[in-house]
Amino acid sequence: MKHPIILLFILSSTLFFAQNNNSTTIYFKDGSTKQFEKVKFENNAEGYITGIEVKNADDNKTMYHLTDIVSVKENTTKHVTKQYKKNLYLLEEVIVGSLSLYKSGAHYFLENDENGLREIPKVIIKQTTLNRYDYATLSVFVNKCKAAQEEAYNKNNSISVSVLKSVVKTYNSCVLSDDIQFAENVITLANAPSEFLEIGINVGYGFLNTKFDDLSPGVSNQYGTPVIGAQVYFNTNILEKRLGFLILVDYSLPKEFKSNDNMINLKTKLSYLHTMLGTRYTFNNIDKTFSPYVGLNGGLIHSNMSDITFQPAIYGAQKIGYKSIYKLAFNLNLGTYICLGNQKIDFNITYHPENEIQITSNDNLTTIENNYKMSGFQLKATYVF
Repeated sequence: MKHPIILLFILSSTLFFAQNNNSTTIYFKDGSTKQFEKVKFENNAEGYITGIEVKNADDNKTMYHLTDIVSVKENTTKHVTKQYKKNLYLLEEVIVGSLSLYKSGAHYFLENDENGLREIPKVIIKQTTLNRYDYATLSVFVNKCKAAQEEAYNKNNSISVSVLKSVVKTYNSCVLSDDIQFAENVITLANAPSEFLEIGINVGYGFLNTKFDDLSPGVSNQYGTPVIGAQVYFNTNILEKRLGFLILVDYSLPKEFKSNDNMINLKTKLSYLHTMLGTRYTFNNIDKTFSPYVGLNGGLIHSNMSDITFQPAIYGAQKIGYKSIYKLAFNLNLGTYICLGNQKIDFNITYHPENEIQITSNDNLTTIENNYKMSGFQLKATYVF
């Protein structure tokens, strides 16, 4: 009988301590404390914690206002009452140190002796609140620690809660300077020229699809062809060196195709010269080696080097030769710059939406107009000088 009694005693003790550990203690301004098992934080319309609702042993509810409360300890988490912009809020202590990080509902605050308590706002773009926090506010609080400034700057476009915590921890472990510290990237950017040019030559391969439905219904050709070209980059400091511009020229080598479908002899020899202006947005704060980007190009597709011959497979039928001049077009692209020491290579994937290419046959008497459609994508690598 002794063993069941001992086991019952251990179980009862465990439940007793578990209940005590799960209780919430409220510390009042008059020096008294009270413990409650059921506590609910009350948020205002903006999402800040502005009150506490508790349940007594008889399950009656009581509301406590923050004017009477110093702090609240919920299990191992401590909340403190602080005034911010003439309002009292209950703030959870996320990190406490020379720089402290607090949370009230979905709102985060920073506090130190020099700058006091300040909320770090979320980024708002076109009246849309994003799930990331303002870099400028964070940089003010960590400007005495170069390591924290560096970490904050490198993530300035994607400061999440985890980044906030990491930067604050870095700051608290830093040997603080009396002078304002700047991240190396900030110094480099400040000393950089307003813009500079780079020139690159590229080789690649295009995967194209041409449809000749207006010439011979259902006839198409999917093929690959080498591409060569050159690019001029206009790198600027706009948007912290993220926005750049370029001029590009790409030439796809000729490719022949023949079809005898639909009792029509169709022969093509197609090649294209793209001359375009483009813009790119580069994510240059992710990695020192890889800088991915997205881009948009617009300009002209010249196909006057191409030949298309059309002739019904009937004895004596007229052979018609078509030519084309140019087509206004755009394309979408993405890629990455790879920097290896002083070497820079631009790897790019370009998508060409479907374009209708107008073709014309002229002789002394008549003009015949027709068209075919071209689409595809292109892979290329550019060596940048």
